[in-house]
Amino acid sequence: MIIKIVLDESGTLPDTKDKFIIISGVRIKNLKEAENIYSRILTSLKQRKIQLQEIKFYHSGQKTKRQFLSGIVSANFEIFILAVNKKGRKIADSPENYALLVADLINEINLWYKNEEMDLIIDRHFYRKIDQDRFQEILKKKIDKDLKYQVEQVDSKQNPLVNIADMTAGAVLRKYNSEDMGFYDLIKENIIIEKIVSWPEIKRRNLNQE
Repeated sequence: MIIKIVLDESGTLPDTKDKFIIISGVRIKNLKEAENIYSRILTSLKQRKIQLQEIKFYHSGQKTKRQFLSGIVSANFEIFILAVNKKGRKIADSPENYALLVADLINEINLWYKNEEMDLIIDRHFYRKIDQDRFQEILKKKIDKDLKYQVEQVDSKQNPLVNIADMTAGAVLRKYNSEDMGFYDLIKENIIIEKIVSWPEIKRRNLNQE
């Protein structure tokens, strides 16, 4: 069985106003259910005469956020969270740094699924081909060698499935950055792993592995 995981982040590495950055992975158990979540919200937005290019957490209203997150819960999708405490640092938004965060979460997910093959659909964080290739190169080095997987870096405008991960990441970031639990409480029962780690710890661990 191939496990389909969509991944996205909320928060930024360089902005010191963001105390945390959240990486979210969501297992899509049923592709049709995922597509239905999106289509129901598009229909609702159309009825309310609201136009959005994408249904992302920070571009959506309160009602849309709740509808989207409730749909994820109803579909019983499993959510995996890496909450990274930046410790007030301004961190370069580089392929190397971002790959360390994504790999850390993927390795946690792999522990849960015990080396089941994975189809990883990751929101395309970098737009230059050289950066995309470098990200994938570091990811390959840092992901557990026993894991069989394929990675696809996608534009969320072409593949809106990754916005499922964006919504969950945004809800969790609200909890950590502003102690707003409203959206987090909607999905907390579906969160399988919620790992909190500091950026210095991630860097130190990876330096020791080199």
